[in-house]
Amino acid sequence: MKSAKKRILWVDIAKALAILSVPISHTLELDTYLRNFIFSFHMPLFFILSGFTMKLAEDFTTFKKHLKKNFLYLIIPTIVTVIIFILGRAILHDGGLSAIPKVAGDTFTQFALNAEPNCLGNIAALWFLVVLFIARTIMDFVNVVIKSDKNWIIFFLLGALGIFLGVSQRWLWFYVDVAFVATMFIEIGILWRKYEKIIQKYTTILLLVSVTFWFSMLIRWCYIELYPRYYAGYELCALEAVAGSFVMANLAMAVEETLKKSGKVAKKAANVLVFLGQNTLTFLILHSLDEVFLQQVWDYRTGSLKSAYFSAVCRLIFNVVVFTIFILGKKYFKILIKNRSKAAQA
Repeated sequence: MKSAKKRILWVDIAKALAILSVPISHTLELDTYLRNFIFSFHMPLFFILSGFTMKLAEDFTTFKKHLKKNFLYLIIPTIVTVIIFILGRAILHDGGLSAIPKVAGDTFTQFALNAEPNCLGNIAALWFLVVLFIARTIMDFVNVVIKSDKNWIIFFLLGALGIFLGVSQRWLWFYVDVAFVATMFIEIGILWRKYEKIIQKYTTILLLVSVTFWFSMLIRWCYIELYPRYYAGYELCALEAVAGSFVMANLAMAVEETLKKSGKVAKKAANVLVFLGQNTLTFLILHSLDEVFLQQVWDYRTGSLKSAYFSAVCRLIFNVVVFTIFILGKKYFKILIKNRSKAAQA
């Protein structure tokens, strides 16, 4: 992991704000303004921030290094989490170990064939890791094979193709059509980093335009939702996602500047947000398993909007508590292993 000095703090804060919205968005029912608001930016924001901080491979040696690193960082955790999910689902909900083949088959169907979105609940949240791996691999390969400053055209065309495949319900295995859309958002992040100084010069006017367009789309119930391929307004929803992401990113910048000038308590709060932003993968994985093991802790929905919001808050608190326990447990385990190693060498 990169050292804290090399990290961009507002990026980590933006990631933290986005990941905290995930449990809420996955709990609220369809057609609520808060849910639509969250979905209009949070996944595109992750992809854009990924592009903002990444550098594409320029030769096959680097391509192989990136491929190995992305596989270890994104796909291996996905596989391990899915295995835990299959065991937990079979034992706790579907009658025992004999149900493993069926649960495994249903899980493969959901991840590979996209046959029934959400048929297995929250484990589907791991689609993001699969898509990010595929998108990064595609972009690295294109950048190595086609050495041009105009590769952004290819990624934007891939994004358009992905949206077309989604709205026409020609979904590809392992969310490849969604990965096409992700390449466009990642490329936007790359271009943002490249032209950051120019963008900063016009931040005020860009924010005014972005806020106006973003909310004008939201009040018309137009937003983007990548996993079920919901692209309301087609290309307009992609622009809306960029606008929303830009606003939220600037909000994170404002939070960073404010906390830097604040007292010790505020700075500690900033450190918590930064740490969470650095560990969004862990938070997402733990969240993807919450329905399997302890859904009753947060699920207080009774059909009313008020109870749905209460349930969303309970789920968010539950996820944060589990994340904290996991991190502290991991830290304690490392200290324990280190002390035992020292004792053995003594």
